[in-house]
Amino acid sequence: ADIAILGTDIDVQTVEDNVLSLEMVFKSWLHDHSTEREHLHLLLPSGGLGPAAAPRATLMCLKCDLQERLLDPALLSGAADGTVRAADPNAPGQMAAWPTTVLHKLQVVKALKSEGVCESVLYGLPLIIKATSCWQLDWDELEINQYSFHALCHSLLKRKWMLLAKREPQNPSPNWSVLVHSYYVIIPSDSATLLVKAVAIRELLLPSAFPALLTEHPESVRGPMESALNSLEVEVAYNPLHLKSNLYKYLRSVLYKPLQRQQAQPRDQRPERHQPKQQQSRAKATVAPL
Repeated sequence: ADIAILGTDIDVQTVEDNVLSLEMVFKSWLHDHSTEREHLHLLLPSGGLGPAAAPRATLMCLKCDLQERLLDPALLSGAADGTVRAADPNAPGQMAAWPTTVLHKLQVVKALKSEGVCESVLYGLPLIIKATSCWQLDWDELEINQYSFHALCHSLLKRKWMLLAKREPQNPSPNWSVLVHSYYVIIPSDSATLLVKAVAIRELLLPSAFPALLTEHPESVRGPMESALNSLEVEVAYNPLHLKSNLYKYLRSVLYKPLQRQQAQPRDQRPERHQPKQQQSRAKATVAPL
């Protein structure tokens, strides 16, 4: 509930009596909850994504908001040793460095089969894409945009598709003589959100050879391996809340610097203070000759 006191809006939240709930409240402050403007324009061909659709000059624009999914571990380690440096938001592949104060544009160039995208070519921190909640949009436009975004999520999930999108730097550095494009894959989920991750391009790819998987294995090898796997506990889904790495304890031990108070020394160990001796100046009398 919002309570107006002296012209200031105060958001009152009810938090459960446990450490995890309180931790998530503090972490929620790291999100940009501003609704002044949308963060991202997702551009799609107006004629649809099918191969039979003729290319058109006009594009369908979905107005979206961005939300970070994870804290950048590099920033946490940098905070520990004092080497934190702001990332260049225009650098190719910089996902978590997208400032929400700038309007970004992703233009969809292709549709990809989900089973045809190898996880080894995806990198960087992911971002969550949601339909925008910008209050400056007209109500009808906001509603149509919400419905269109939900329809896109449902269609991608039904077709088992991903989207390949291209992004151009917003404010290229004056030192850049060539405009560098970044590419991303947009992954659907069973919620009204999309996941966007940077995808490798030709210049970043290293040569690799993958050996073929053998179809037959000796029983002396397969038996112990099956037994080892059967002894593992199986979970239906991965829950990161069940794992701890002692990261908080490490950061606290590194960042905590107790105040060092100067202890009083015994009188016999204190250095003696010597007053500077004033040199007595002797005046010379000059006697005039008779």
